[in-house]
Amino acid sequence: GKSVISGGLDALEFIGKKTMDVIAEGDPGFKKTKGLMNRNSTLSQVLREAKEKEEQQTATEVTMATEKKAHYGLLFDEFQGLSHLEALEMLSRESESKVKSVLNALSGEELDTLKEEMEQLKEAFSLPEFFEEEEEEKKGDEEFTKEVTELFSELRICSKPDKLIMVRTSAYECIARFNSSLPKEEEESDESQEVESRDGDRDATKSVEDIHAFAIRSLAELTACSIEMFHKTAALFLHGQKQEVTATDRAKSLSQMTIVLCKELSAFSKEFTTCLTTAGVKEKADVLNPLITGVFLEASNSASYIQDAFQLLLPVLQISLIEAGTELSQQ
Repeated sequence: GKSVISGGLDALEFIGKKTMDVIAEGDPGFKKTKGLMNRNSTLSQVLREAKEKEEQQTATEVTMATEKKAHYGLLFDEFQGLSHLEALEMLSRESESKVKSVLNALSGEELDTLKEEMEQLKEAFSLPEFFEEEEEEKKGDEEFTKEVTELFSELRICSKPDKLIMVRTSAYECIARFNSSLPKEEEESDESQEVESRDGDRDATKSVEDIHAFAIRSLAELTACSIEMFHKTAALFLHGQKQEVTATDRAKSLSQMTIVLCKELSAFSKEFTTCLTTAGVKEKADVLNPLITGVFLEASNSASYIQDAFQLLLPVLQISLIEAGTELSQQ
């Protein structure tokens, strides 16, 4: 057990990422999700079914309170993630329908011009492949706040990302508390370590499970907040004040925001797994590895949900583009 752990976080991260697919494939919930996606269901339907499945599982388990705290689907719903996602999907569908009606009503040069403008908008919506630099350090609170606030201000809407920033800051404060409460090995004598390894097994297990549960909870909350932000942004685009910025510029800002959020989730998962590795230094690999893999898996899923939610904004911005064109032609 120790030999695996002593390889450090890099090794665990490698194991986590490599075994992610294997574990996911062995998870009936994951298979069901894949099946749903093949049936072209919406993301919210997929997540709602996953949540309902988790509810059924927890209802049949004796340790319901313990189990519930690490179920991503239940937590995502608890943080209103599903409600905001469904509302965003509805706005997206309505906008898509309106866009089709407009396109069907146009012809000739007008239609060609609009199609060209919409193509440019679509290009602004394509997320570039973003790879984290190996040396990239996690953003400090001020840096993250500044970047997200600036990107948000570029959208020119009467809303701020305060809730998202607060959730992110709060999670990092908790990670810091976890880290400060972990025992420092060098301060302990061999004798006290032996006693702890005999008497403290239960506490050690509890601490890694607590950290894992908090990690899953934080990922679910940050993702739910991101989707809430996208939903409110979409609503303000459709029903807000007159545009002061082009739809394409808004798309670029939202694209950057999505990248920032996905990188943040990745940094988040690394912070939590470092914490897990330290807390679980006496744990066997078969106890610790699934927890670490679970955090990486949910962070990866969270990033996918945010990217999918971002794509739902495209029809909304297409409507903004059409409305801006209509306003210009009427002037």
